[in-house]
Amino acid sequence: MQKFKPSLTVILMVLLIAPFSLKAQEKFSGVVFGEYYYMLSNHNPGIEGMNGFWFRRLYFTYDHKFGSRFKIRVRFEANSRGDFSTKEKIVPYVKDLYIQWSKNGQSIIIGISPTPTFSKVEKFWGYRAVEKTPLDLYKMAHSRDTGIAFKGELARKRVHYHFMFANGEGNKSEFNKQKKIMGAIGIYPSKKIYVEFYSDFEKGPVGSTNVYTLQGFIGFTTAKFTLGALYSSQVHQMDEEENLNLRVLSLTARYTINEKFTVLGRYDRMMDPLPYGPEISYLPLDSVSPFNLFIAGIDYRVNKNFSIIPNVEFVRYDEFDTSDLMGKLTFSYKW
Repeated sequence: MQKFKPSLTVILMVLLIAPFSLKAQEKFSGVVFGEYYYMLSNHNPGIEGMNGFWFRRLYFTYDHKFGSRFKIRVRFEANSRGDFSTKEKIVPYVKDLYIQWSKNGQSIIIGISPTPTFSKVEKFWGYRAVEKTPLDLYKMAHSRDTGIAFKGELARKRVHYHFMFANGEGNKSEFNKQKKIMGAIGIYPSKKIYVEFYSDFEKGPVGSTNVYTLQGFIGFTTAKFTLGALYSSQVHQMDEEENLNLRVLSLTARYTINEKFTVLGRYDRMMDPLPYGPEISYLPLDSVSPFNLFIAGIDYRVNKNFSIIPNVEFVRYDEFDTSDLMGKLTFSYKW
């Protein structure tokens, strides 16, 4: 995937933001997570036995608030490539670059910003350091896009909405006349339950593919337990070929034992073959068989900012006996 590299324009923007307001509030923050992995078994014999260290993500974020209404965020990301075959240096690129206006719980965001697709889903899962959420992992959606977004809270914060009109190219630049429309509506029936409905539509260029996505999510949380259930259906409407259908069910759970330990688990059922499965970073998948993905681990919090998470990812395919098993020692640090 082509990524934006920091340009002189972006760097100058960061340097020039500071004096924009005498009442500005500035904050620098960061997140780093990665792991030592060992591919114990794999459907691809060429990567079975592979092992090593890699960084899944490095975030460096600058937030600048001026007045009571405006906020600017600039975030750089870098990561190891994670495809088992290419040696490349870790190169940063622009992850977020937007200005946000907010009033009375309502916001307008312009620039490269998070999409509505799985922002809430990721919070309920809680372990992005271990693995992406389903639509992100299986390359069914982008975590960021370039455009304009409207988000906020209504009915005493019991109703949440997030709509976005964007290029549809993620962090890459636009190259056609078509755009993508995304929208999510979330409801808190109670303090412990959250229900969300999401849909998007992306019209492809002439002779290309139109893509429709529908998703439903329900989350339940208490002081100790957090549970989530998601179902997504995506249709790639081909012009001359049979449509490509992708359906996935995901169940997540985590239980906080005490202030130091949390047990986590996840089950994904991909009901259709995933054509671009081999292109998935860190966990390449077979392209011709539906499969089940199981994730289990335990989070040991060294302190509030640093976690060590031993975990395993196991993939069982429908069409053949070979399975994928990867053991990982994941670390996550934020400041």
